[in-house]
This record gives sequence, C-alpha cells and structure tokens, in this order.
Amino acid sequence: MPPSSPRDEFDHRLVKALDHPIRVRFLELLAEHDALSPAEALPLLRIPATTLARVTYHVHVLHGFELVEAEEPEMPNGGVPFRATLKGEAALAALGVMPREDEAD
Repeated sequence: MPPSSPRDEFDHRLVKALDHPIRVRFLELLAEHDALSPAEALPLLRIPATTLARVTYHVHVLHGFELVEAEEPEMPNGGVPFRATLKGEAALAALGVMPREDEAD
C-alpha cells in the first residue's frame, strides 16, 4: 500500500464546517482571545441580525467538528467558554489567520 499523502489526510468535512461566516468569524475571534462564550462573542462578531441562539448553534457545529472545545468551569451566567483546538488552529492557519502570541511580561 503506498504511503498516504497530505491530501489523503485532509478532512473534507472541514470545508462544510467553515462554510458559514459566523463559524469562521468565531474561530477568528478565538485567534484574538484565549476563550470566548457565544454570549461574549455575539457583540464582537459584528454580523447583522445575528442572535445568541444562532451563535450558540454555530459554535456547537464547530464543537462537533472538533475545531473548538469547551473550557471548564462554566461561567456564572451559565455560559460556556470555548477555545480553539489544535485542529481549529490548523483550520485558522489554512484560512491565513494566525493565533495571537502571548506578550512577554
């Protein structure tokens, strides 16, 4: 059996996962912040007519594709912050978005 190429390892479902502006923008926001809940992300998305329910739905889609993971503990208001996974960071890099680097003290 021939060795696998990077193309063989590409998960074509990622194209579908990144085929919505809310999902892409949420990942971009995670490149700027360590973690965000859907409620925290809502005003930062700057996408007209977007509701918290829509943002939450799309974050759960990203979670289903393992591009984000929930952080513990849950926030006092009941929100759950999410952070990008390694797979999510790779997707960001493929989109040309690099995560912010922590500043040295």
